[in-house]
Amino acid sequence: MTDFVAAGGSRLPKLLVGMLGAVALIVAQASGQQVRTIEPQLTRLFGSDSMQMWNPVLSPDGRWIVFFREEAQKGNLWVVSAAGGEPVPITTGPYGDFNPVFFPSGDRIAFQSTRPARPGDPHAYVMVMPFDPRTGRGGTPRQVSLEGIYGQTLALSPDGEWIAYFAMADTLKRLMAVPSTGGTARTLAEFGNSVMLIQNPEWSGDGRFVYFGLRRRGTETRSVMRAPLTQGPAEQLGTAGALVRIFPDRGLVLQQINQGQGPGQAPSYEIATLEGRTVVRFRIPRNMQLGRLTPDGRGLLASQRNVVAPIRVVPVAGGPVRQLTEAREYDWPLGWSPDGSHVYAWTRINGQEEVMRLPVNGGPAAQWPMPRETEQPATLGPDGRYLAYSLTSGSDSRTLAVRRLADGETRVVTRTALSPMAYVTGPGGSSTNGGEFLYVERRGDRLELRTTPPEGPSHLLRAFPASYAGRTGFGVHGNRIAYVEPRGDSTAVFVAQGPNGRAPRLLATVSGRAPNPVWSHDGRWLAFDHYPPGQGSRYGVLLIGIGPDGTITDPPRVLEAGPQFGWQIEWLPDDRAFTVFGMTGLGNETHVFLVSLREGERPVSITRDDPSMRWGYSLSPDGRYVAYPAEIPRGSSLWRVDLGDVLVGGGNPRR
Repeated sequence: MTDFVAAGGSRLPKLLVGMLGAVALIVAQASGQQVRTIEPQLTRLFGSDSMQMWNPVLSPDGRWIVFFREEAQKGNLWVVSAAGGEPVPITTGPYGDFNPVFFPSGDRIAFQSTRPARPGDPHAYVMVMPFDPRTGRGGTPRQVSLEGIYGQTLALSPDGEWIAYFAMADTLKRLMAVPSTGGTARTLAEFGNSVMLIQNPEWSGDGRFVYFGLRRRGTETRSVMRAPLTQGPAEQLGTAGALVRIFPDRGLVLQQINQGQGPGQAPSYEIATLEGRTVVRFRIPRNMQLGRLTPDGRGLLASQRNVVAPIRVVPVAGGPVRQLTEAREYDWPLGWSPDGSHVYAWTRINGQEEVMRLPVNGGPAAQWPMPRETEQPATLGPDGRYLAYSLTSGSDSRTLAVRRLADGETRVVTRTALSPMAYVTGPGGSSTNGGEFLYVERRGDRLELRTTPPEGPSHLLRAFPASYAGRTGFGVHGNRIAYVEPRGDSTAVFVAQGPNGRAPRLLATVSGRAPNPVWSHDGRWLAFDHYPPGQGSRYGVLLIGIGPDGTITDPPRVLEAGPQFGWQIEWLPDDRAFTVFGMTGLGNETHVFLVSLREGERPVSITRDDPSMRWGYSLSPDGRYVAYPAEIPRGSSLWRVDLGDVLVGGGNPRR
């Protein structure tokens, strides 16, 4: 598909309306029915210019708002009167206390906490504490669960007798329920390595079942499941996309259409039945995150961050940090000029999406407008002249477009891409291969790894079964493709060649998880994100030496990388070291690390002198600089998002 659209011409607005401006019509057109789009009623409950607040929950009587306040190296629970006033902490100490939920009686709160965790244990545990509904004061927390919690998964039964959560041991993922007063936990459901994710537990109104989402390896959709509190197997009731919340007694699910990534993007949601019929669609403001149901069941609580992120650069070899943009928007580095003298950044100026070209050593910046509906991920071509970006086509597909920055001419490459540029990396960790953009799309029962020049038709690199979607990442170097397959608590690494090349070669089988292969520039090394088997395992980088004939020249070894949880490997141009991004320990600090292949050299945090939080980076082609968005918090607010009668009417509840 090679439709060209002239920027500013009459075809561009029409195209964008067809893809995003009328998002509510996508499924409706397929079914012949029009889906209702609603405007949620937003009510600001509380705001602060200095506090970062998450996980709000209203007391059953509506008098109190309890929330998680995020601070450096810790976070505690705070409470504020719904009528206004000053917030006060109800838990204290150097811990992570989060995800609160009120008991129906209003006199106790269950929450997740790292208080019982021993050094090196990254998990939280179920805690319960008294709460005085008259004064809004909390009591002494008490540990309830013995197992560490997997994700933010707390759910309280309607009678307050049971607390459901997820736990993980080695490759087993378990849905658990523990008495709220403490005691022996029950395993309600258990899944092996074929299941990638379980999430979002919710109780049925009668307390007989726990509903939850499940994503199997090789699939993009989530199965909506339920398991009985008493003995019995879990059963599948329906499917959903990016599942946010389940409403069991209403027969509905809340799922996210797009994440609202990128400056100025507003996240989109839809409410659908368990049978997959979309009921309504709606959007909420950017930087807003939906949470738990309001006590009356007609809406959701939400938190919204007020944060800006100017672009900063720091030398890889060490040196002072320089700020290239003003602290007025959330800017994002897209890439570099070939000589490393300029950074390209995504920003918003006077409400308009823009790409800026910023000189590292000072001087005027250039800028080009972008369509408002563009989303990240986005990637810059190696010559700095073209930008590939995505648009939402539907709940499980995206449109990939390539835009020439000089005049805005835009070409639609495909409307069936799967998270373009997120599944596949080129040499060094880029999103291009020989100057062409890489992407993955589904065509029938095939998953096609493809490449496209900035102008011209795409071509196939190699096809894989559609079941590989979400199961592996792809690393491309010329016509060589590296990918992995999970096998129990191990990972099999394969290398294939071209669309009609020989059968894939099994390179190695390594212990633990090792997704996301990244080739070095010279094609002599493969690096992978790596987690050894076992609960609480720490991130490392798996390294394998590869010869021209595809044989192993250096056996697999795992390098210490620095972070507790890591991702985004990018090789320096000499291939003697690479950078990696990650989070360090329970404090959730994020840094860019330099990892050398030389024996005995330890990882070094490049961003250690900058106390800001960041969630990504870009390495210059010459390996001299790292650019990143440095978050500057400007406070946050808590909201009520009313959806009218949508959740009251419901779909077809399962009893």
